[in-house]
Amino acid sequence: MAVTDKDCEYVADERSIEPGTYDITEYVPAKQGILDYLRTRLEAVLERWPGRPVLMLSGGVDSILIAAVLAQLRTDVLAVSFSQDSSPQAAEETRVAREVAHALGFEHHVVAPRGEALESLLKETVERLDSAEPWEVLSGAILVAVDKLRQEHGADGALITGAGADALFLGGKDIDETAEDYLSQWDAQVRQGIEANFTRERFIPDFYERLIAQPERHIQVWQTHEAVDLALRIHPRVTRGADLGQDKGLFRRIAADLGINPALVQTTKNPMQVSSGGLEAIVTLAREQLARRAGEKTYSDPLDEPLEFTVARLFLAQLERQTLGE
Repeated sequence: MAVTDKDCEYVADERSIEPGTYDITEYVPAKQGILDYLRTRLEAVLERWPGRPVLMLSGGVDSILIAAVLAQLRTDVLAVSFSQDSSPQAAEETRVAREVAHALGFEHHVVAPRGEALESLLKETVERLDSAEPWEVLSGAILVAVDKLRQEHGADGALITGAGADALFLGGKDIDETAEDYLSQWDAQVRQGIEANFTRERFIPDFYERLIAQPERHIQVWQTHEAVDLALRIHPRVTRGADLGQDKGLFRRIAADLGINPALVQTTKNPMQVSSGGLEAIVTLAREQLARRAGEKTYSDPLDEPLEFTVARLFLAQLERQTLGE
């Protein structure tokens, strides 16, 4: 299998996405296809970037599976998790990431900026992206923070992520297994995900170039032509089990087969912007800022009032600034 060593491929810009065949209907050939792809892809990347590799290890099954394969190729991996562990889900995922890294022999660090440090990181990211869109800013802030830690530790190899797996294997999506056309539903959603995500013409086309030096080092493992072709062959009942009920069940089973504690691959995961606790942390910053401004001139405390009050305060504060000509 010839697999690219590029950071990613904009598959949807380079070809039409034809309906899948879904002819891989058993676990063993699906497992072999996934492992052959990951090993070949990671080998190509590591050959291009022979320095110390960095793995963004979130604690979700996508990054855990990559970690298990990467451990067979390199022992000097720097695993990094971004977490605001005031969020219960973020704390749990950090625990899982830490245990996986320890089991594989990886050095592991958690990036967890808070207060002024988090506010400074967010401000820097907003300026670089010239955007205040929360989804993009949080994703960018995580990348900037991880890249800074990478530099501090002298890790000059590839910066590896599991980005793209959700689009290919419908992570977090529901499929009705009782529907007669469930396979066509699956296929339509997969192809729609590829067309929406595997393209340069996204919300901020030069997103990575704005955030890090040498953006070609940022390896999105699953965003390649070969990965698309493979995903369009693996039947959803193999990907998610006979009842289509286990999100990325195939990945979980393969990771366990590679020696990862099965208990560590069963956690559910939201997108990193949510699961890292980043959104909750921004809400906390907003509440704290409003509390400092309001002082005692308010009927309720911005720190613990209902969230709709916080949104209303922010909107009204913006109107006030416009009125004052700020």
